Amino acid sequence: MRIAIVEDDPQAANQLKKCIQHYAAKHQLTIDILQFNDGVQIISSYPDDLDVIYFDVQMPVMDGMTAAKKIRQHDPRVLIVFLTNYVQYAIDGYEVQAADFLLKPVTEFSFSSHFDKLRARIDNNDRFVTVKHGDQIDKISLRDLYYIESAGHYLNYHTRNQVYKTIGSLKNAGKELTNNHFFRCNYGYLVNLALVTGVSNNTVHVGPFDLQISRSRKKDFMAALANYLGTAEL
Repeated sequence: MRIAIVEDDPQAANQLKKCIQHYAAKHQLTIDILQFNDGVQIISSYPDDLDVIYFDVQMPVMDGMTAAKKIRQHDPRVLIVFLTNYVQYAIDGYEVQAADFLLKPVTEFSFSSHFDKLRARIDNNDRFVTVKHGDQIDKISLRDLYYIESAGHYLNYHTRNQVYKTIGSLKNAGKELTNNHFFRCNYGYLVNLALVTGVSNNTVHVGPFDLQISRSRKKDFMAALANYLGTAEL
């Protein structure tokens, strides 16, 4: 697991680092911790394999919220946690799908409870779905799967790198993935709620894709999205 701390206060950064290291030792986890002084620094040398980023909300060069919005544009998977003295920043966190907020000063007790929930999110993101096309079987990480599209008797699995086409029905795919935070926004699309970056009127933004939300499914879809965001401890 790789974790980044973006914090301009050395004392606060070291305190959080100690909490992470203590948790890792207690639970026998291997965690690689990277530290950055501000938002510009992490954006200019962004590691693509991060699992979690801890952002200080208020930093002089580039604040955490601004940096998080820039990162979210090309990395919908990384879990973002904000460090702040002010609870009202939680409202802005919806825009970048913040996984949690930690109030300063961070203690080992508050961090332990927080990271237990975060690990559950990470474990869920590490799950796979298998797709058979022709004589080949591929494993697709749910962290990379934006949505599944129904196309006649076929399904198109839209991922970060390519589209996988296989025979199947969206109904059966939905049964397999409902417990993994996938939900239908209309008759033809099954959306990964974990990768939703926003909703505008009747359009849901899923990574680089804009998908139509049908009128008949909008209420249920928004309820499912709100429920998912609730489990993310926003």
